Amino acid sequence: MSGLFSSGFLNLETALVAREKLQTTHASNIANADTPHYKADTRTFADMFATEQARRSRLESGHFSESNSTIMKDSRLDSASSTHRLDGNTVDTQKEMARMAENQLMHELTMRMVKGKISSLRNAIKEGR
Repeated sequence: MSGLFSSGFLNLETALVAREKLQTTHASNIANADTPHYKADTRTFADMFATEQARRSRLESGHFSESNSTIMKDSRLDSASSTHRLDGNTVDTQKEMARMAENQLMHELTMRMVKGKISSLRNAIKEGR
Protein backbone atom coordinates (compact mmCIF):
# COMPACT_ATOMS: atom_id res chain seq x y z
CA MET A 1 0.00 0.00 0.00
CA SER A 2 1.41 3.41 -0.91
CA GLY A 3 0.56 6.93 0.14
CA LEU A 4 -0.12 8.44 3.52
CA PHE A 5 -1.30 5.24 5.15
CA SER A 6 1.58 2.95 4.27
CA SER A 7 3.58 0.63 6.50
CA GLY A 8 3.88 3.10 9.41
CA PHE A 9 0.16 3.19 10.10
CA LEU A 10 -0.27 -0.49 9.32
CA ASN A 11 2.46 -1.45 11.78
CA LEU A 12 0.93 0.75 14.46
CA GLU A 13 -2.48 -0.79 13.81
CA THR A 14 -0.99 -4.27 14.00
CA ALA A 15 0.75 -3.35 17.25
CA LEU A 16 -2.51 -2.09 18.75
CA VAL A 17 -4.36 -5.27 17.80
CA ALA A 18 -1.52 -7.38 19.24
CA ARG A 19 -1.57 -5.35 22.48
CA GLU A 20 -5.33 -5.84 22.79
CA LYS A 21 -5.03 -9.58 22.25
CA LEU A 22 -2.20 -9.78 24.77
CA GLN A 23 -4.32 -7.91 27.31
CA THR A 24 -7.11 -10.43 26.76
CA THR A 25 -4.63 -13.28 27.26
CA HIS A 26 -3.41 -11.85 30.58
CA ALA A 27 -6.99 -11.27 31.71
CA SER A 28 -7.87 -14.87 30.82
CA ASN A 29 -4.89 -16.17 32.77
CA ILE A 30 -5.89 -14.12 35.81
CA ALA A 31 -9.52 -15.21 35.53
CA ASN A 32 -8.40 -18.85 35.55
CA ALA A 33 -5.93 -18.48 38.42
CA ASP A 34 -8.06 -20.77 40.59
CA THR A 35 -8.93 -23.31 37.88
CA PRO A 36 -7.30 -26.66 38.61
CA HIS A 37 -4.85 -27.88 35.95
CA TYR A 38 -5.11 -24.60 33.96
CA LYS A 39 -1.92 -23.92 32.01
CA ALA A 40 -1.09 -20.24 31.64
CA ASP A 41 -0.86 -18.84 28.12
CA THR A 42 2.65 -17.37 27.96
CA ARG A 43 2.61 -15.74 24.54
CA THR A 44 4.48 -12.45 24.34
CA PHE A 45 3.84 -9.26 22.40
CA ALA A 46 6.30 -10.46 19.75
CA ASP A 47 4.28 -13.66 19.34
CA MET A 48 1.01 -11.75 19.05
CA PHE A 49 2.51 -9.20 16.65
CA ALA A 50 3.92 -11.92 14.37
CA THR A 51 0.59 -13.76 14.41
CA GLU A 52 -1.32 -10.59 13.54
CA GLN A 53 1.12 -9.73 10.73
CA ALA A 54 0.72 -13.24 9.29
CA ARG A 55 -3.07 -12.93 9.51
CA ARG A 56 -2.95 -9.56 7.75
CA SER A 57 -0.73 -11.01 5.00
CA ARG A 58 -3.15 -13.89 4.46
CA LEU A 59 -6.07 -11.46 4.21
CA GLU A 60 -4.23 -9.21 1.77
CA SER A 61 -3.27 -12.16 -0.41
CA GLY A 62 -6.85 -13.40 -0.53
CA HIS A 63 -6.52 -16.41 1.79
CA PHE A 64 -9.34 -15.78 4.23
CA SER A 65 -9.62 -19.10 6.03
CA GLU A 66 -7.65 -19.91 9.14
CA SER A 67 -6.77 -23.53 9.60
CA ASN A 68 -6.80 -25.29 12.93
CA SER A 69 -3.05 -25.84 12.65
CA THR A 70 -2.48 -22.07 12.65
CA ILE A 71 -4.66 -21.60 15.69
CA MET A 72 -2.93 -24.41 17.57
CA LYS A 73 0.50 -23.10 16.63
CA ASP A 74 -0.36 -19.71 18.09
CA SER A 75 -1.32 -20.99 21.52
CA ARG A 76 1.66 -21.47 23.79
CA LEU A 77 0.89 -22.83 27.19
CA ASP A 78 3.22 -22.77 30.15
CA SER A 79 3.76 -26.44 30.88
CA ALA A 80 7.28 -26.17 32.26
CA SER A 81 6.65 -23.45 34.79
CA SER A 82 8.58 -23.52 38.03
CA THR A 83 5.49 -22.24 39.86
CA HIS A 84 3.33 -25.36 39.56
CA ARG A 85 0.89 -25.53 42.39
CA LEU A 86 -0.52 -28.65 43.92
CA ASP A 87 -3.65 -28.32 41.79
CA GLY A 88 -1.56 -28.21 38.57
CA ASN A 89 -2.33 -24.55 37.80
CA THR A 90 0.63 -22.54 36.41
CA VAL A 91 -0.77 -18.99 36.71
CA ASP A 92 1.32 -16.57 38.79
CA THR A 93 -1.23 -13.84 39.49
CA GLN A 94 1.33 -11.22 40.55
CA LYS A 95 3.40 -11.70 37.38
CA GLU A 96 0.27 -11.61 35.23
CA MET A 97 -0.88 -8.37 36.87
CA ALA A 98 2.55 -6.81 36.30
CA ARG A 99 2.60 -7.94 32.66
CA MET A 100 -0.93 -6.61 32.21
CA ALA A 101 0.06 -3.19 33.62
CA GLU A 102 3.15 -3.05 31.37
CA ASN A 103 1.08 -4.00 28.34
CA GLN A 104 -1.46 -1.28 29.15
CA LEU A 105 1.31 1.33 29.29
CA MET A 106 2.71 0.16 25.97
CA HIS A 107 -0.79 0.27 24.43
CA GLU A 108 -1.16 3.88 25.59
CA LEU A 109 2.26 4.74 24.13
CA THR A 110 1.28 3.21 20.79
CA MET A 111 -1.98 5.18 20.82
CA ARG A 112 0.00 8.39 21.41
CA MET A 113 2.15 7.55 18.41
CA VAL A 114 -0.96 7.08 16.26
CA LYS A 115 -2.40 10.37 17.52
CA GLY A 116 0.91 12.10 16.76
CA LYS A 117 0.92 10.82 13.17
CA ILE A 118 -2.69 11.90 12.68
CA SER A 119 -1.95 15.29 14.22
CA SER A 120 1.00 15.74 11.84
CA LEU A 121 -1.21 14.89 8.87
CA ARG A 122 -3.88 17.28 10.10
CA ASN A 123 -1.34 20.09 10.44
CA ALA A 124 0.03 19.41 6.96
CA ILE A 125 -3.50 19.56 5.52
CA LYS A 126 -4.26 22.85 7.33
CA GLU A 127 -1.02 24.43 6.13
CA GLY A 128 -1.68 23.31 2.57
CA ARG A 129 -4.83 25.43 2.21
